[in-house]
Amino acid sequence: MKKVRIATLVFVVLLLGGGIVYAVFGKKDYKSFEVVQELETGESLEYVEVDGELVRCGKEGAQAVTKDGTLLWNVTYETMKNPKFEFCGSMMVVADIGSKNYLLSDGTGSTRSFSVPYPIQAVSVAKNGVTAVLMNAEEEDYIYLYSKEGELLSEIETVVARDGFPLAVALSEDGKKLITSYMKVERDEPVSCVTFYNFGEVGQNYESNLVGQVQYLECLVPRISFWDNDTVMVVGENVMELFSMEERPKSVQKKEITAEVKSIAFGDYFCMITKNKEGQEVLEAYNKAGEICMKKVLTFPYIGLHTAGKEVVLYSYSGCEVYHVEDGLVYQGTFANGIRQMFVIGGNRYYIIEDRGVRVIKLV
Repeated sequence: MKKVRIATLVFVVLLLGGGIVYAVFGKKDYKSFEVVQELETGESLEYVEVDGELVRCGKEGAQAVTKDGTLLWNVTYETMKNPKFEFCGSMMVVADIGSKNYLLSDGTGSTRSFSVPYPIQAVSVAKNGVTAVLMNAEEEDYIYLYSKEGELLSEIETVVARDGFPLAVALSEDGKKLITSYMKVERDEPVSCVTFYNFGEVGQNYESNLVGQVQYLECLVPRISFWDNDTVMVVGENVMELFSMEERPKSVQKKEITAEVKSIAFGDYFCMITKNKEGQEVLEAYNKAGEICMKKVLTFPYIGLHTAGKEVVLYSYSGCEVYHVEDGLVYQGTFANGIRQMFVIGGNRYYIIEDRGVRVIKLV
């Protein structure tokens, strides 16, 4: 009998201990927020979160600030009609789409401007400043790889009649691997071709450095990205495929998509929102093994999506929902000043881009 009482006591202690641990380390629901910082703003086309810093991008310049408002760098340039911004680590490339000019910044305020021979359609940049520039000529398209100093490292030429129209280009973090997406029409149906290049030592053993190619029938593939240096995500109209690519591509997970892809976002997790035939919008989060870690049917009328760490933020003009990949919904709230964008900083802090300014908030 004494042993039974002791066993019962131990069980109760363990149960209480588990409850305390969960209360301290388990799911945290937030009820409100407090403003911890208000940042100065200027005229900007868009804002981008880069490693916890906020970058303001405009037609005549870009600036980066920390969450306490400290100016990190300020870049000015000649007015661009259609600037396109891409980032990798501290590197930023700005291309004037449709023109023959792009600018490279190393994250300290130091910049260099470059000219290319054909109108620019898209750009991608690596952490070391290697830049891929996709250009349109009349009958051909070109992808040039340039060093940080503007030296031409490699050239890829494609012919529209044979290879199709370029949709996207993406460069790995180290600048040694490149993926492209082209679309052509065969038998009145779209066919997308995703091509993998390796400009490192292994790629020298392959003709034109081409180490892999995948075709997707009856499908447009406008979204291709290096999730990290060795992981590639391909998202098309009816397919999603994850590749590992240390040297050559290897399919890790392939999934048919039967719903319309509305939004995607990359962080520690890949997040995607689709709209099914019933009109439901569904949020899914995947890890780098291709495993689904969260799936939620949404009722929130969002306009934007952002993810960092284990957090996923959906925001509308008047409010937001914050999800934790493991715990689900942890916060719902409204904002009076009108939200244009919202970004996760970390430590339950967020950038709120409003009509009237920028604030850093903390959930409480």
